[in-house]
Amino acid sequence: MKTAVQWLKEQYIDRGETIPSGVFQEALEKEKEQMIDFGKKMQLVQHVSYDDDITYCFEPEDYYKKTYNQNK
Repeated sequence: MKTAVQWLKEQYIDRGETIPSGVFQEALEKEKEQMIDFGKKMQLVQHVSYDDDITYCFEPEDYYKKTYNQNK
């Protein structure tokens, strides 16, 4: 899954244009903060059950990292 900022970067690359690295990283960080804050406000917890006995819960920040493959 891609974030809106990642999609935007691809659009620039497809046209042969560039986005300054610092600007892209800052946009990713702001987007991440917004997603995590929203999840916290909505008390979002993602439940993933791997079997009938064990359920793993992810807080919004963990869900973001898992979904968007972001380790920062």
